[in-house]
Amino acid sequence: MNRIKPSCVCLAVSLASLFALLTFSAQVSNAQAITATLSGRILDTSGGSVAKARVTITSAATGFVRTAQSSDSGEYTIPALPAGEYTVSVEYAGFGKQNKNVVLQVGQVAELDITLTPGGVAEKVEVAVTSDLVETTRTEVSTVITERQIVDLPVNGREFIDFALLSPAVAIGDTTSGSTDVIVEPVIKLSFAGQNIHYNFIAVDGADDISTASGIQRGTPPQESVQEFRVINTDYSAEFGRASAGIVNIITRSGTNEWHGSLYEYFRNDKMDAVNLLQASGAHVLRQNQFGAAIGGPLQKDKTFMYGNYEAQRRGESPFYNSAVLNNIHAINEVKAL
Repeated sequence: MNRIKPSCVCLAVSLASLFALLTFSAQVSNAQAITATLSGRILDTSGGSVAKARVTITSAATGFVRTAQSSDSGEYTIPALPAGEYTVSVEYAGFGKQNKNVVLQVGQVAELDITLTPGGVAEKVEVAVTSDLVETTRTEVSTVITERQIVDLPVNGREFIDFALLSPAVAIGDTTSGSTDVIVEPVIKLSFAGQNIHYNFIAVDGADDISTASGIQRGTPPQESVQEFRVINTDYSAEFGRASAGIVNIITRSGTNEWHGSLYEYFRNDKMDAVNLLQASGAHVLRQNQFGAAIGGPLQKDKTFMYGNYEAQRRGESPFYNSAVLNNIHAINEVKAL
């Protein structure tokens, strides 16, 4: 009978531990990339720090609650917050309760200072959505494409990633890297500041969305499933890994405490389009239908949610020809008739 040497067992355990540690580190890194962090100081009306104040952040949509306590210098930090709308409440004995509504975006590291005013325990100050959020620690050049922009702005083919072109120095890049691409991914190829399209990093909910075969993005979620995304042009942090050009950090929608759904169809046809000069005379057929359904809601209120989206596309179109073919179409037909 063969015996397993203790050294082999130790090596296997060590490798397993290392793998688990790397996986955990990757998960933490991804969490930092797709969630937001809120920090700041709690002050009184004289500008002094308020220690031991209770800071609570709440999402009405999902019932998500996170609590922190200010330090002796009045500072607080609440990390790992999913992007969305929140109410920030601050309470301390002898001061009126302060409420502020904030909107946190994907990957945001926001700072919000709150000033407490003297008052009774039952006294409360309500504040509308605030624009006081700042990001003093962010050095990267980035743009956030919000859910409102994704829903309201027109885009041909419902490829929401096209909105990345709204960011500075982002354009459609070449489809090759100096050689022939064997695999063609069905997505727009982005070039950041003229750099190669293979140098980008695309993430969906923190997961790597780059194809190992082609070196570009595999695909995109349906537009109906996307909450928002951040386009990072330069000076990004090490958490995003190997990218040397640009980064697109996408987060998808989640269910909330209320059921919401949609049915949709978008269509194009030749009656609504101009005639393409690269199509043969009389061959201007176009039928494009994109349709789907989405639904999201609570499986268990304030705890578990679901969101599902189905989308399909059907397209029929007359072929395109280059100018050499179109200019000699009669000669080609005569040869075919022989």
